[in-house]
Amino acid sequence: MAVITIDFRSMELKMNTLVTIVCPDPGRIGEMPLSRRKVLYLLHGLSDDGTSWVRHSRVEQYAEAHGLVVVMPSGGRSFYCDGVNGQHYFTHITAELPAYLGLVFGLSAKREDTYIAGLSMGGMGAMRAALIHPEKYRAVGSFSGVVDLKPLMQRVDETARKEFPFLTEAMEDPDHSPLNPVALLDGRKHRDLQMYLACGLQ
Repeated sequence: MAVITIDFRSMELKMNTLVTIVCPDPGRIGEMPLSRRKVLYLLHGLSDDGTSWVRHSRVEQYAEAHGLVVVMPSGGRSFYCDGVNGQHYFTHITAELPAYLGLVFGLSAKREDTYIAGLSMGGMGAMRAALIHPEKYRAVGSFSGVVDLKPLMQRVDETARKEFPFLTEAMEDPDHSPLNPVALLDGRKHRDLQMYLACGLQ
């Protein structure tokens, strides 16, 4: 498999940012171009970056086994939210990045070809992306993700309040906050969205 790292200027983030992509190399691409392959957007956790999946998992092997293109952006410590220090990570992940990669690599933006998943902070980002934009994703995966802000409320200290003020504001009314994934669930809107959620072995 080929591992490609791109450093480009994001208009939504107002800075250069890195994205790592795993895709078939010349020996494996065969007759199927990237435009006809399934695409998985894979979001890292709070203390990682877009290279973490390549360094700490078998993502290359899984991508090869299933013929996937895997896109791993860097989200800093943003929880993939908009308005974090003036940067719009949610819009970057759900709109800007897919559009850019469609233009550069011809990656498909069709719902039936697009998946999103993430670990911990990335699980929250992936769930919010899929629940807010179910028309963009066929399935979503959360691995030990923050899918409900309520359990975090008792663990928030002054340091966390200063670093993540956008989350502490959301915790004031978690049942109605668009930052709380579980509050976004809608039986009718999401009836065709496939979901996989796991925490450890549960």
